[in-house]
Amino acid sequence: MKGKNKAMKMKFCAALAAAALVASGGALTECARLFEADMRDGVIHGAAVVAGGVDGIDVSASWGWADAAHTIPMTTRTVIDMASVTKVAAGVTSYLVAHARGKVDVDAPFTNYLSAYSAPLTRKVTIRDLANHRSGFGEADGKPRVYRDKDPQAMLRKLLSLPPAEPSPDRVAYSCRNYMLLGQTFEAIAGCGDAAFCRREIYLPAGMKDTSLGAPLPSIERTRLAQTITTPSGGVISDPWARPLWAAGIATFNAGLFSTAEDMARLMRVYLRGGVCDDGTRLFGAAEMALIAPSPTNTMEGARTFGWMSYTDDLPKELFGTSLFHSGWSGQTVLFDLKRRRFAVVLTTRCGSYKRAKRHRFAAIGALMRENHENTTQKAKGPGK
Repeated sequence: MKGKNKAMKMKFCAALAAAALVASGGALTECARLFEADMRDGVIHGAAVVAGGVDGIDVSASWGWADAAHTIPMTTRTVIDMASVTKVAAGVTSYLVAHARGKVDVDAPFTNYLSAYSAPLTRKVTIRDLANHRSGFGEADGKPRVYRDKDPQAMLRKLLSLPPAEPSPDRVAYSCRNYMLLGQTFEAIAGCGDAAFCRREIYLPAGMKDTSLGAPLPSIERTRLAQTITTPSGGVISDPWARPLWAAGIATFNAGLFSTAEDMARLMRVYLRGGVCDDGTRLFGAAEMALIAPSPTNTMEGARTFGWMSYTDDLPKELFGTSLFHSGWSGQTVLFDLKRRRFAVVLTTRCGSYKRAKRHRFAAIGALMRENHENTTQKAKGPGK
């Protein structure tokens, strides 16, 4: 056992050394410093970053490992469970596409579309309310999530029959329940499964060939699947409630997206272009960008503009008011800045402190966004890449 531990330690140290050598200068030096410390202290197993602008990627780097055993190198093509980034990269984006096609009014009651919802409501709850976690469906910290059930069919029945726990719309009460309802509502709007819609109408047009909802694509090799926190192996949804729902074929937008840093960069460019893909295909337009426009004044923790976050205490001050972003609890953050016309994607395999991992991702994003890479292409490879 001692020999195995020693070998693992040597492999880990080699990973750190390799990362330090390749990440030289500017933003990548700062990223290397942050992620090497996090790997050393057991906060993450590995990290991948991609940053650039409207025309493409100008920074691409990776460090460490995609799995807990440190056998699979992390790369920018590693397919990772995106956790709550699903809410925007699948949920919000789907609603923007539907809005552009005249299929949905985001300020209409969600029950206009989801007739299966049967609980009485004391006030109008709109699709925008659900997207911004101001619906009343959030539960107070420490209280049980009343919709949860080990049986996914029973959980669905609860989602469709239980009233909001907190009827007041005056505060943000973050709850995956909102996006579970948005998933069911969108399925009713689209007339097909959410996973099929996202793949056909968003990811393939955007060139996101390795991205899928509900499960990794069968064609993805095992050595490209990241293992995220609480999962036994790569390619498993980390969220304990989205996992059984998707396994039972029940649509939810709270979690379940699998993607890569390179694919998420393509989606960020779609947003920077106002809804236009790399090949010129338009997914949505100016009216939809107006729905998500970042707030220059709202500094309430967790503030959102139709699903995309516009403020958190960890956001570098210079990015406030012009940027939109979202994070996932298992270690992911994506951000695009409409003023700078730049984006940054930071994906990690978190295994330790949530707060420190999140703080360091935003610090890395700050460095990536500050550095001007317009005329320089920097690419770095982690161990074994």
